[in-house]
Amino acid sequence: MQPILIIGGGPSGLAAALTLTQNRIPVRIIDKATSYHQQSRGAGLQPRTMEVFRFLGILDDMRRHARKRVQTRAFKLPNTTEPTRTWSMHEKFEWTPDRPEDGQAVSQYITEGVFRDHLAKSGVHIELGTEPVSLEQDADGVTVVVKKAASEATETIRAPYVIGADGAKGFTRRAIGSAFEGETKEEDGQVWADVEIEGIDSEYWYIFSEPETFTISIRPKDAPGKFHVGVGGLNFDPTHLVDEQKFADFIKEKTGRPELVIRNFTSLTYWKPKVMMINKFYNGRTFIVGDAAHIHSPSGGQGLNTSVQDSVNIGWKLALVYKGLAPSTLLSTYEIERRPVVTLMLAATSNLYQHTVIKKDDDPATASMDKATFFQWRNLALRQYGINYRWSPLVHDVRAPLGLSEDELKAHAYEGYPGGDVRAGDRAPDAPALVGADGTETTLFKTFKPYYHTLLVFAPEGADVAGVVKAAQTLPEGLVRTVILSRNEVPSTVVGADVYHDKEGHAHKGYHVAGDGLVLIVVRPDGYVGGFVHDVEGLQTYFSRVFGSA
Repeated sequence: MQPILIIGGGPSGLAAALTLTQNRIPVRIIDKATSYHQQSRGAGLQPRTMEVFRFLGILDDMRRHARKRVQTRAFKLPNTTEPTRTWSMHEKFEWTPDRPEDGQAVSQYITEGVFRDHLAKSGVHIELGTEPVSLEQDADGVTVVVKKAASEATETIRAPYVIGADGAKGFTRRAIGSAFEGETKEEDGQVWADVEIEGIDSEYWYIFSEPETFTISIRPKDAPGKFHVGVGGLNFDPTHLVDEQKFADFIKEKTGRPELVIRNFTSLTYWKPKVMMINKFYNGRTFIVGDAAHIHSPSGGQGLNTSVQDSVNIGWKLALVYKGLAPSTLLSTYEIERRPVVTLMLAATSNLYQHTVIKKDDDPATASMDKATFFQWRNLALRQYGINYRWSPLVHDVRAPLGLSEDELKAHAYEGYPGGDVRAGDRAPDAPALVGADGTETTLFKTFKPYYHTLLVFAPEGADVAGVVKAAQTLPEGLVRTVILSRNEVPSTVVGADVYHDKEGHAHKGYHVAGDGLVLIVVRPDGYVGGFVHDVEGLQTYFSRVFGSA
């Protein structure tokens, strides 16, 4: 079996690799870098991403490295002895049974390390110093020629599919003729550094802003004394600060804190803000994910999170097609589903970008806590709970439609439908306190995996579920896991299904199931509802959309 080739060893490439390996698909990862980076970009992990990490089996390891988001503390220049305000950049997270995960802060290089450790258990390692130089496709596969940095030797790789996860400046996007569309903030720029600072503690995220000009951000990292420091602004382009001494001097001068000791730079990078998305997410057998597909402001912490969801979306679909269990047309739904989400995410982060420098008439001490203002992200969509695919040709919901056009549905692709019923295409909620036949408790999220669909059977007393279980068993073994849920007691044992008592009613409440009729909900391998039906015929309609006649 030829491995799927993944070009790029960052979060999107690693998430795609782990999704595929858990589906027992061989992968090969190459990266032109000769060493792993130690930069802190992409440190904000949204709640939905933590849920995806659970499905991928890496959540516990991520939690060991994670820290709660610290509060933000602002100072008004030039007087920086007393803070003008201390607040939380994001809204306070309220735990609910269907939403069990809060956002966390983990430096990206640590996240990547966790992914690499888990891939190593399957014998998968990134081939560093391996740069693609050409890519050609035909009806049966992709031929990629790579060059080895150590020896300058070339190798020709034959792969059934390629995933391009090699970033905004990467090779793959250009190789398939895909182009970025959008804008570059030519008048703006940002410089970021990972440093050690003596003279400031790690209890807060410190912000110093010159009205209408620039902002200095000093965010604590994973260890005391280590910080990720940035300088950026509106109509302000600090190209002159891509020098360690000049950067350190600027921070000390502008913050009014000459006593700070800034040393041990492990990174110093310049970045010009862009808001762009590629005009095609795939061509033939090559698919583009992550920063290679979309670039935008880091405001709101959406980049890594969106990239991981790209990869899981295409990953489970590629696995089915690779195995011959689904038609190749399934792969076209990657762009159909992800493009509207990314479009709206770009708009949201662009809006927040305008609040990264304080305005002359802003007063951080009296800023409203109910709206987005200076370094205050008041947009619940950032948690990515609302991301949905209700317009997708894959999903099937037998209930009456909402009366919205396809374009109207896509307009809600990112923020969702707060407070409404769970419908096909939506995120599948969690539900704790499920009691099995042996008396042990579990949660729905512990049953969701990236290598099978989960069929939730909400069965009222006396319902005949044998035909439902049998219908699920018509698909090849391992493609569907059936879970029977009863509100009143542990259901009778059914061969080919797990049975649980929804003791506290969280599953019925989370999925808005009243319990007065048979309800069948199919959860896709990426944790989104694929089908909402009431009988075997409806179930077969959904499965035909995914598996076709394969």
